[in-house]
Amino acid sequence: MNYQRVIRSVRRSVAQVVSVASSAAIVAGAIALSVAVRPMAAQQPSAVRVPAAALQRYVGEYVYPDGATFVVALRGDTLFQDLPGRQNPYLALSDTLFMLGPVFTAEFVIDQAGGVTQILSDGAGVEYRLRRKGSPPERPAAPPPSVRVPRSVLQRYVGVYEYIPGQMSRTDLRAVVALRGDTLTRWIGGKEQVLVPVSATRFTVAGTSLVTEFVVDEVGVTQVMGSGFQQMLARLTSKR
Repeated sequence: MNYQRVIRSVRRSVAQVVSVASSAAIVAGAIALSVAVRPMAAQQPSAVRVPAAALQRYVGEYVYPDGATFVVALRGDTLFQDLPGRQNPYLALSDTLFMLGPVFTAEFVIDQAGGVTQILSDGAGVEYRLRRKGSPPERPAAPPPSVRVPRSVLQRYVGVYEYIPGQMSRTDLRAVVALRGDTLTRWIGGKEQVLVPVSATRFTVAGTSLVTEFVVDEVGVTQVMGSGFQQMLARLTSKR
């Protein structure tokens, strides 16, 4: 992958709406704000047709961590997220993965007990695991094995990162990486995230499936947040 390629999409970061009171409002607001966003055409995934019988498995009421809910409904052969005064369609990328607006993906996971979890994510800094009402309690997935990375290597990644221009309309957003003992943490939108190393350059965000990679070249350090079409790039601009 060419990490020097600047993503020329104009998409709003979910950090624009982190001040909204509830988890549901945060995601709903972010989806609404991103309606005018036009991600780069080369990165747009292709839609597929999923039989209505397969989509029917995901219909129901889903619960946010703060207790707020919304309904996933099936109309014809399309799933919709029903919110007060608004219906957001799910664009199928596979039998289980959907685009929800131009930024968020929604993945439906059915466990062995028949419970359904919707993983709603922007791919870079936000992920919610939403359990469908009536599902048995979810068993936590085993985290990926971590590795030990020397503190001297982790220290390279510490500092203030600015998003590469052209990825969003705002220019005041930052991602701050800090080192607490031998653990990297990252602040985005007023929330602290723990970065768990799976290699010397690749990290997962604790408790989620989000990934971050640090790319070091002759110019400096680039933080690659997310993967594929859900990817944001930020450059290290100052050390802390």
